[in-house]
Amino acid sequence: NTAGCGLVSEAALQAGSDLYKNFSTNSSAAAETWREKTSHHIRKTLANFIHAPESNIALIPNFSFGINGIVQSLQGNEKVMLYKRDYPSLIAPFLSNNFSIEWIDDEDGFILSLEKIENLLRNFHIDIVAISHVQWLTGFKIDLKKIQTVCKKYNATLIVDATQSLGAANINIQEQPVDALIASNYKWMNAGFGSGILYMSNNFLNTYPPKLSGHNNVTYLNGSWIHAASIQGFEPGHLNMHGFSILEKAIEEKNKIGLENIEQHNKQLTQYVLDEIKNYPVQLMGESSTENRSSIIFLKDENGLSEWLKQHNIIVTPRNGDIRISFHYYNTKADADALLHCLSAWRK
Repeated sequence: NTAGCGLVSEAALQAGSDLYKNFSTNSSAAAETWREKTSHHIRKTLANFIHAPESNIALIPNFSFGINGIVQSLQGNEKVMLYKRDYPSLIAPFLSNNFSIEWIDDEDGFILSLEKIENLLRNFHIDIVAISHVQWLTGFKIDLKKIQTVCKKYNATLIVDATQSLGAANINIQEQPVDALIASNYKWMNAGFGSGILYMSNNFLNTYPPKLSGHNNVTYLNGSWIHAASIQGFEPGHLNMHGFSILEKAIEEKNKIGLENIEQHNKQLTQYVLDEIKNYPVQLMGESSTENRSSIIFLKDENGLSEWLKQHNIIVTPRNGDIRISFHYYNTKADADALLHCLSAWRK
């Protein structure tokens, strides 16, 4: 159930605890060291993780903070394309700020057609496309490189919610040059709550400099305050040192395994279950392959299925009459077989 909240390792938890233990005896010195040295190292670690320049990375509390900060930086007269069933935190800021919106719907409850997106961009002169990399209600994964190519063709800016993919999908900004990418770290990054990442390209940052301001982009020099319009404007206050210390360790663990290995493991485990559940009387949402899917599987919640799984210690998330199953690097074939065994017993 990583799509709900990922496991935090003992080592990552210890990294946060060690920092706060230091606060019990050496608080101000420990805090200054973290602000002046550790935060820059963490920013660089995150930048390397997505293959982006450090100067284009901001450390933020969560996705909602990031998307609201971006929306407030827009001019307000942009035409925006949104997916009807995308995550509410992505959609709501555009609605509450009265943007002109063109809606796109899926094909057969799963596929988001790039051809349909291109038609909207061509016919409605869309300025901004805001979309999730992986959809929370289906597990559909859009090809970032392909959608960015389409957006660039029609001079549209691409904003991506990567909360359901970062840490499980190999995101490379150099190969998938999106304009802005935002994610919370409590799911597939396995870093708990209270930390997020914001990436913005130079062109996006120059076009839409932050309207937020505070601690990290204001300098007191020669008796006056100097405001610098950098991406650190999206870091207006003191950061969650505990949360970002956990994140840094979680990234170290993922780098040790290899993100490509994690993605391949998740894909193989997901495909194994997709192949096997064809033999069960369950209704799968979307195609039975991982070609356009993350490691998220949705089944119709019929005849008490979700309650049955819960009773047998199979943890899933009920969503709108469906159940969401999601595998990450710590899940094993034995876990998948336990799920399938439980489905077999439920069928009987």
